[in-house]
Amino acid sequence: MGPAGKRLMGWLCVMWRGLRDWCGDSAYDTYAACAAKRSSLPELSPGEFYVAQMERKYSRPNRCC
Repeated sequence: MGPAGKRLMGWLCVMWRGLRDWCGDSAYDTYAACAAKRSSLPELSPGEFYVAQMERKYSRPNRCC
């Protein structure tokens, strides 16, 4: 792979990481990295993290209507 191919692969990796961040797919990975740095955060499994995210999202009052 030449320099142009490496540059293209680097650009695609950056775009893929940005897409994962934007849609929330990397939320658990980000949480796990942060929890590893801080001992005060409990280490949740991916399932527990998902449930906690859903509870946080839907436990607030919805005033749309």
